[in-house]
Amino acid sequence: MPLTELVHYFNKRSRLTRGGAAEDSFELAEGRVHVRFGGCLLGTVFQPVVASASGQVIGHEAHLQLLEGGEADLPPSAIFLAARDDEELVHLDRLVRTLHALNFLREREQHGGFLSLNVHPQLLRTVREHHGQVFESILARCGLTPERIVMEVSDDGFESLPRLTRALAGYRERGYRIAIDNFGRHSADLERLESLAPDIVKLDRSLIGHAGHLSLAKRVMTELNGEIRRLGVLVVCQCIENPLQLQAAREAGVDWLQGYLLGRPAPACLPLPRPRRPREAA
Repeated sequence: MPLTELVHYFNKRSRLTRGGAAEDSFELAEGRVHVRFGGCLLGTVFQPVVASASGQVIGHEAHLQLLEGGEADLPPSAIFLAARDDEELVHLDRLVRTLHALNFLREREQHGGFLSLNVHPQLLRTVREHHGQVFESILARCGLTPERIVMEVSDDGFESLPRLTRALAGYRERGYRIAIDNFGRHSADLERLESLAPDIVKLDRSLIGHAGHLSLAKRVMTELNGEIRRLGVLVVCQCIENPLQLQAAREAGVDWLQGYLLGRPAPACLPLPRPRRPREAA
């Protein structure tokens, strides 16, 4: 379905399900989709994820971009504070992920990588069952499948483990891959991690270290990387901002890399390398 028709469809659907509210509506401008919510205009930027071994782009994480409104000193994610209740927060979370999926449509022809999307923790607490079902129908309209999507979930180590495990299992059953974000910020409980059974773990930015502490950072990451990979989980080192951090992450043996040194969030995805055609026999 063309992008203009998709924007019209989702706006019509939102008006029907939200009792005629037109405040949270999608807009199409110069081939990019924006959405209005709470007096703000929001867009999408994509940050590349790179394979450590090859240095090649393999996918992108979508981030929210504040285009109009809001406070300049607050991150775009602060828009979630404007949600009046749990129902509106769940609506906003899906609205943002729909925005990212729509903007990913024009990018997917240039690469075959994955799209990584953040899930607000409150959605996991509020939605009781059938996690990912509504968003799966949204993806289908966009011509995407859950297999192309990585759902990123932050775990502070204090959330009810059975409830979180059920929620992640629901996403996994539908074909989404699961990433635990910011691992090591509040907790590095490997038994809890094994129970959650994610596909990917993203190490918290505090573990990459800074100038003067990189040797310690490398030792910590090397030990964590070994333990996590024994669980059959891929490890990502994020927030890499200088060559020394990049070297430390690679020497620690992590699988994927992410950070400003490798690519800043931008409106367009970086192209993935195209497979070489086999040579024809002479």
